Amino acid sequence: SFNTAGFGDVVLTLTFGFKYDGRWMLVPERESLDDWYDWHFSLFGGLTLPTGEENVTDAGGRIEPGQALGFGEPSWMLGISATRLVGDRDTVNVDASWIGFREHRYADGELFRFGAERRFNVAWVHRLSVDEARRERWDASLEANWLQLERDRRSGIGEPATGGRMLYVQPGVRWYHDRCSVAIGIKVPVWTDLNEEEDQQGAEGAEDYRLVVTTSVLL
Repeated sequence: SFNTAGFGDVVLTLTFGFKYDGRWMLVPERESLDDWYDWHFSLFGGLTLPTGEENVTDAGGRIEPGQALGFGEPSWMLGISATRLVGDRDTVNVDASWIGFREHRYADGELFRFGAERRFNVAWVHRLSVDEARRERWDASLEANWLQLERDRRSGIGEPATGGRMLYVQPGVRWYHDRCSVAIGIKVPVWTDLNEEEDQQGAEGAEDYRLVVTTSVLL
């Protein structure tokens, strides 16, 4: 009963990278392969701009914030990550983040605030093959994603069928060519502890799986 096709909120992100090699230092512009056996860290923060349509209605004309393309207000994110090469072909990555939201008044006059999100992720990446002549590389990856959601609040009152804790496992593969990369993964919930599981939407751990596709270009 919803049409949620369209662009969402624009996300702006700032990342600060550093490493530890006997002392704390900024990440050099160029590093050897041996340098990647050092722990590398990053602090990151993000801000969303309310560019997505938040007043999405169902067939009966009722606004449902959980089905919208945007939050209606800026949201913010803070986090930290750590990564290190382990062995000749394996890399481990760990990150933790927190996302907070502001209360927004919708077109029907109701006030709504999404619950804060806390995330903890661990990833293992294995280099499958490298073709230096073609500047091509294949990686396999396996991730564990922990997510804790607070309840959404409507007019200051906790919204039923929202919030809880969940654990996802995501195997995937990534292809690099020159300055571009494409990754595909299947994200599956393997454990959930939702507040009202029978009534909660699929975006909160009740989905069967998600197909995740990402692409990047280094300019």
